[in-house]
Amino acid sequence: MYSKAFTLIELAITIFLAGLLGSLGYFYFNTFTVKKLQYKTTIQSHINLIESMVFQCKSLSEQFPKELNTSTDASNSLLTELECNTTMPYPLNGGRNGFVPVPPSGFTPYRATETGSEFYVITTAENNSTQHEALQKLIVNYTSQQATLESNATSTTFKFYLSR
Repeated sequence: MYSKAFTLIELAITIFLAGLLGSLGYFYFNTFTVKKLQYKTTIQSHINLIESMVFQCKSLSEQFPKELNTSTDASNSLLTELECNTTMPYPLNGGRNGFVPVPPSGFTPYRATETGSEFYVITTAENNSTQHEALQKLIVNYTSQQATLESNATSTTFKFYLSR
């Protein structure tokens, strides 16, 4: 009689612990998935905003933005340091507190790079991170002419091309 009662208590504890581990696992998995989706959506909306601003600048000045206060190209410049080449300065940072949004945590600031006929915006994230996985999910929304994802030993770089 006592052995049956002990077995039922063991069984109840096992079921309770399995349920507890399952619910904790689901919570962790769900939080991880939501965070990855949030990063992907945020980066995508930022890219859309940056694209809109750069093309507005291009339509005003008939060329892509240049580095602020110089005549050189936009090679590897922080995006908020660029301006349109018009008689009236038209900075991409839009003035007060910057127009271009700050990237989510874990991503580098957006940079604009112009190489020959290519003008693109980049951000990077560490490999094997939630941010890295968000970039992998994001890249499937674009063709290879629109965006690329390049990885090295430590980080992954997302390049969004505005011209190619």
